[in-house]
Amino acid sequence: MKDHDRASEIPLSTLSAIVAVVKDPALLRSISFALNTHGQAVAQFNDWTMATEAISHAQCVILDTCLPPADLTAGLSLASRGVKVVVLAEDDRDYEGVNPDDICVLSKPLKGPDIANAVSALRKNP
Repeated sequence: MKDHDRASEIPLSTLSAIVAVVKDPALLRSISFALNTHGQAVAQFNDWTMATEAISHAQCVILDTCLPPADLTAGLSLASRGVKVVVLAEDDRDYEGVNPDDICVLSKPLKGPDIANAVSALRKNP
């Protein structure tokens, strides 16, 4: 059973405060592993539609720029509702000017604890 299938069976009250929406299964597993080693549970999805319910309860959403443009736009708009967003980008030129208190852009490939540090930094911002 895939993680995104399991998340849909878990009662909403127990869903993770961190939701990762990443198309690449290997990258998704790596992100989850990295955050789990720092004591952070992650609900994993490779599709925006499958993640919608979990995202509605998330405190932080991790988005890959490989998602369709409409999904990425919807994900970035979460910041206006107080959700912290980590964007995994091939480069960060397209994201200049985003509010660093709500959106953190990480350039791929990720190194070491990049993702855990980004989530932690965003959570410290009110």
